Amino acid sequence: MKYNILIPDLLTETRLEQKILGKKYNIILSNPKEFETLSDKFFRNIDGIMTGHHVSFPKKIISKLKRCKIIVRYGVGYDSIDINEASKRKIKVFNVPDYGVDEVSDHALGLILDLSRFLSGNDFFLKKQIQENNIKWKYDLNKRQVRLKNLNLGIIGLGRIGSALSLKCKPIFKNINFYDPYINDGIEKSLGLLKKDSLSDLFNNSDVISVHVPSSKKNKFFLKEFFFKNLKKRIIFINTARGDLVKNDVLFKYFKKGKIASIGLDVFENEPLSKNDKLTKLWLEKKNYGKIIFTPHNAFFSKEALFEIRYKALISLKNYFEKKIEKNCVNLSLMKR
Repeated sequence: MKYNILIPDLLTETRLEQKILGKKYNIILSNPKEFETLSDKFFRNIDGIMTGHHVSFPKKIISKLKRCKIIVRYGVGYDSIDINEASKRKIKVFNVPDYGVDEVSDHALGLILDLSRFLSGNDFFLKKQIQENNIKWKYDLNKRQVRLKNLNLGIIGLGRIGSALSLKCKPIFKNINFYDPYINDGIEKSLGLLKKDSLSDLFNNSDVISVHVPSSKKNKFFLKEFFFKNLKKRIIFINTARGDLVKNDVLFKYFKKGKIASIGLDVFENEPLSKNDKLTKLWLEKKNYGKIIFTPHNAFFSKEALFEIRYKALISLKNYFEKKIEKNCVNLSLMKR
């Protein structure tokens, strides 16, 4: 018997899939644009699915999966899959939580270094000066250029990426604070960090804040206006995690008020960006070049990370069908109810 494996993604070849899975598996590629037009009969004959962020699996799609027993998500987040419906139908959902850890933590560190030293801003304004034949250099374009050794870094969420960032930043910052109510006691001692018992405490004892929290119903917009309103000093704010953790309007308001000195975002409340969004307009203003940096949700990206996510997703799928040890099933507890 061959297993029919659907991949509704932008893959153009399946050499790696065929190499890892072998002849027992029939790989079916589907263009994401055509995904919802596939027939009920087609869905009924699918045994397993590997999917990225290009398609969603709401109840109406999952209800068509009569044979399917596994969905593997290329990535960490799985909010595009109706977990409750999948669990009700005994479909196991897996993710790949440990890919791109270096890439995202490097990206966050890059944003921190760029904003604290005004690198992009200096580059832009120096180009402008040269183009205008202005040979008099200005060394203090941004008086917020600071010595990182005198600053405290605050990390929200000490999972894989937050921990990786903390280790990379230990030689750079004065202190590294973190807030994570789900982490075991004592981790701060082994990593040499300072644990904060509340978000307010972290906000008010950090000069730079970097967010590393997954998206969930509970976490949606959990970084409320209150934390920014009561800041005792200006901060650099970095988010490479999820865009629905803080509202754009909050960041806009407190950047304008001077509570936030600089903003570095790789994720956004609404994607793709709208040029009519107030925060986007602020980013586009020349006076804010180098003070606000946006990147196109590509912190995870590298050739190595793309291979890693594809490989690990394949291993999860193969282990399931071959009844080997399963890792990273995100709905196991729901299926036991």
